[in-house]
Amino acid sequence: MCLDSKQIKLIESDVESARITLNHLANELVDHICCEVENMMNEGEKFEEAYRIIKEQTGIKVLQKIQENTLYLIDKKYALMKTTMKITGNVSLAVIAIGTVMKIYRFPGWPITLMIGFALLCFVFFPAALYLNYSYKTEKKKPLLHLSILIGGILFMIGVLFKVMHWPGSLLFLFYGWSIILLLFLPMLLIAKLKEVKTAKEKLIYVLGMISLIIFEFATMAKMFHWPGAGFFMLIGSVLLIGTFLPLFTAMKIKQNQINTGQFIFIITISMFTVILTMLLSFNVSQPVLECFTNEDINNSKILKYYEAKHNQELTVAKLNSDTTKTSAQQIAIIESADKLTKIILELKLNLVQEVEQVDKNTAVKLIADPQLIERKDNYDRVNMYLRWPEENKILAPLKEELNNFKKLSIETTSVDPDLSKTIESLFDTSDKKQNEENITWEEANFRNTLLIGTLARLSDIEKNVRIVESLIIK
Repeated sequence: MCLDSKQIKLIESDVESARITLNHLANELVDHICCEVENMMNEGEKFEEAYRIIKEQTGIKVLQKIQENTLYLIDKKYALMKTTMKITGNVSLAVIAIGTVMKIYRFPGWPITLMIGFALLCFVFFPAALYLNYSYKTEKKKPLLHLSILIGGILFMIGVLFKVMHWPGSLLFLFYGWSIILLLFLPMLLIAKLKEVKTAKEKLIYVLGMISLIIFEFATMAKMFHWPGAGFFMLIGSVLLIGTFLPLFTAMKIKQNQINTGQFIFIITISMFTVILTMLLSFNVSQPVLECFTNEDINNSKILKYYEAKHNQELTVAKLNSDTTKTSAQQIAIIESADKLTKIILELKLNLVQEVEQVDKNTAVKLIADPQLIERKDNYDRVNMYLRWPEENKILAPLKEELNNFKKLSIETTSVDPDLSKTIESLFDTSDKKQNEENITWEEANFRNTLLIGTLARLSDIEKNVRIVESLIIK
C-alpha cells in the first residue's frame, strides 16, 4: 500500500519541524519513515495509527541526533563549536558556582573566579551556542533575532556580574540588556514561532507564554529599579507562567510526542525554581532589615535634636568666657569642629538621597527628616556610584579629615581623663583594618557596598557620637 501526496506532505512537514536542514538527510529520513509506515499499513494498520507508532519510535529528538551526528562527521567547524559549547557551558557554570560559594564564605580569590566564569559564559559559551543555532538553514533567515539576543544577553550577563561585584554601571548594563531582550528579542521570537505553528490553539499558547514571560521579566526589572507596581506585575506574571502557560505548553508537547512525562516533571520543577529564585533575587533586602536601619536612623535623629539644643546654649556660654579662660577657647575649637563635621555629614546625606531618589534638594531635606518616606532604601549601586567605588575615594576624604581633627582636639582637651580619651579614640578610629589578610580602609569598612538607609544611619551615628562627645567635653 502506497501513501498519497497528502500523507507524504505531513511526514515532510514533521521532519522539517525537527529542524532537519541537510537536504539529502531530510529526504532520506522522509523516505525511511514512509517505508516504515507503508510496511505497517500492509500489515493492516491505518495510516494515522501506523504513523503514530513510528513517530513514538523515532521522535524529533532521534531525528535531531541523527543530523547532529552527520554534521559532526562532515562539518569540522560545527564539531569544534559544539565541543566548545559543551565544555565552556559546564566549566563556566561550575566556576560561577565555586565563585559564589567563595564569595559567601569570603574566601580569597572569589572576584577573579567569578570574572573568569562570567567571561567564559558571556564571550565563549553564549556566542558558540548561538552560532550552532544559527547554522540551521531555517534560522539563517532570522539574523536580527540572533543579533538581538547576542547583544542583549551579553549586556544582561555583564550587568549581573557588575551587580554581584558591586561595580558602578551595573544598572546601566542591566537596563539596556533587559530592554533589548524585552522590546526586540522576545517579540521577534514570538512572530517567528507563530509562523511555524499550524493550529490556532498552538498560536494562542505561544502568545500566552510570551505575554507571561514579558510581564514577569518586566516586573523583575521594575523591582530591581524600584519602579512602582513591580510586586503586582511579578505576581501576575509568575501565576500566568507557572499556573497557565507551562501546563498548556507541556500538555501540547506530550500530545505531539515531543516530550514524555518525566521531562514534563523536570520542566515544571526547573521552571518553578527559576521563577522563585528570580523573585527572591529581585527583592534585594528583606523588609525587617530595612526597618531596622530606618529605626536606627530615626532614633539617632531624636538624640541629635536633644544635643543640638544643648549645643546652642553651650556655644553662647563658651563665647562669653572665651576671653578669660583657656578652657573656653578650647571648647570653642571643639564646638566649631563639631559644627563643621555636622555640615559635612548633612551635605553627604543630601547628595546621597538626591543621587539615589533622583529628587531635588528640598525634597531630599524632607526625606532625611522622615527616612520612612525613602523608596529606594535598599539601593547600594547608586551609593557606590556617588562615592566612586572602586576608585580611590575622595568624596569621604573631608569627613575623615575633620573626624581626625575633632578626635585630636577632643583628646587634647580631655587628657586629664584617660578613660574618656580612650573612648574618644575608639569612637573616631579611622585607621585601616585587617580583613581576610587584606588591608581595608575606614571608608571601605563603613560605606562600601552599603545600602542607602544603612549609609544614612551610619552617618547619623557618627554625628550623634560627635555631639555626645562635644557635650561631655563642654561639661
